[in-house]
Amino acid sequence: MKKRALLLATLLVMATVAMAQQSISVSYKGQQPVITDFVNAILSQRELNEALDNVRNNWNRRRLGQQMAEGVEFIVDERNGFVRYDIAYSPAERSWTEFCYWNCNDGTHKLVAVNTGHELRFKPVQTECTGLTFYSYDNQTRTLTPASAHDLGASIIVTPVVNYRLPRQGKDITAVINAKDKPVNIVMHWDGMKFHQEQTQTPSQTAGGDLQSPTRMVMNHGVEEEKEYIRVTTAEGFLNAIGSERNILIAADTEINLTPALNDAANFRTTYRLWMPDATAIIKGKSCIVSEEVFDGRQLTLVGFKKLLIRGERNSRITVDPRYAFCLRFIDCEDCTVDNLTIGHTEGGYCEGGVIGITGGRNTMVCNCDLYGCGTYGLEIEGTDGFNMFASNIHDCTYGIMQLRSSRNLNFIHSDFFNNREFDLIGSLGCEGLSFEDCRFFANWGDSPLFSIDNEFRLSGCAIYHPTQNLGTIDLANQSEISNQFSENPIDNNITGREIGPDGHWVHTK
Repeated sequence: MKKRALLLATLLVMATVAMAQQSISVSYKGQQPVITDFVNAILSQRELNEALDNVRNNWNRRRLGQQMAEGVEFIVDERNGFVRYDIAYSPAERSWTEFCYWNCNDGTHKLVAVNTGHELRFKPVQTECTGLTFYSYDNQTRTLTPASAHDLGASIIVTPVVNYRLPRQGKDITAVINAKDKPVNIVMHWDGMKFHQEQTQTPSQTAGGDLQSPTRMVMNHGVEEEKEYIRVTTAEGFLNAIGSERNILIAADTEINLTPALNDAANFRTTYRLWMPDATAIIKGKSCIVSEEVFDGRQLTLVGFKKLLIRGERNSRITVDPRYAFCLRFIDCEDCTVDNLTIGHTEGGYCEGGVIGITGGRNTMVCNCDLYGCGTYGLEIEGTDGFNMFASNIHDCTYGIMQLRSSRNLNFIHSDFFNNREFDLIGSLGCEGLSFEDCRFFANWGDSPLFSIDNEFRLSGCAIYHPTQNLGTIDLANQSEISNQFSENPIDNNITGREIGPDGHWVHTK
């Protein structure tokens, strides 16, 4: 009965809506069309929905060698008959459109599919543009005509939000149904003329395993990725896995205390691993892992790495013992991400040690994390260009929430800051492009100034529970967009929990 209650209505994948109903001519060179020919034909229609119109504008710029809009990326794989368009409207909003085709067994037709999806604040949303559309291509007439998803066996009976993924390799479409309790995967197997649906295991039904081979990771809101992960369970394994363009997955229910490994000088006697009093002395351009000296111990400092992903599988954490140490420190790193982890000190402290420190570099991201108190600040950032924090918490820090210095393009989105003390809670000096969107500030020390910022910053759709007389430099806030909510009471009864921070987004599905 529970399943029957869930399947309340039929969502037919769109085959004709928002597309011109007449046949579309396909022009091509050679013996048969390739995927780019189908994309050209579909985008040549006079009337397109907003999403496809954006694809067309940037597709034409790409063909002409012109600069595309900011945040746009194309994947064009003619060998596998696949094209994907991604656009990031902001750090918290993106959409994508995919194209692919199949050969039909009758030898006279091909099936072409177009899939559009949209995501806002890490959640899939349905719009008038999202969904899956099919076309039948006739080899003789060289035309595309709309095809019925129902007749192809590709309709799905569901009520929750559905995300589709077209195959870049293989022949099967994956539909992820975002039910309230857990996602359900439906695989549509192509037999040469139509699709046959099969429900596969949900993330909670599958076991973990060795992630050193390519592995699909399913996010709990239905976004899929194909990545090669190095799965680790110890500090030594974690240190061994670090490198540019690597993806590290800390196993479920694992706490990695870095301190014992950092205190062992034998681990840091190579040109790649260094035992140093000051990691800032390293020559710029060199990539290395440093056990760096602090007042009461040592800290891990990563220097010069690019495209490093450190992700927790479920209930995963990184800790350190010294009160004066950062848990993770990045120097001159680019495009690095920390995701779905709890990070903090084993003991609270005073003076220098924060949770994450970033010096120089660009485009660091912290997502779905819990940075807890510990040494001084949850974040200390200096001289960097591009930092994004999404759906994360900073709490119980003993000096304040964050300290920002001489940096640009710092975005904090859908994050909570609470139970922090004791000085200026958010300090920013010489920074440009600082933004807080859909953030909450509550249960912090009311006697501490909330904002100590020397330049204009953006405040949009935030909830601030803090005494008015201690809001600090709130007059420098640009509040011209979504209105902000203010309350004098740091522990207002209207404050309720919300689903942010680490919660097992990423689960191994073999």
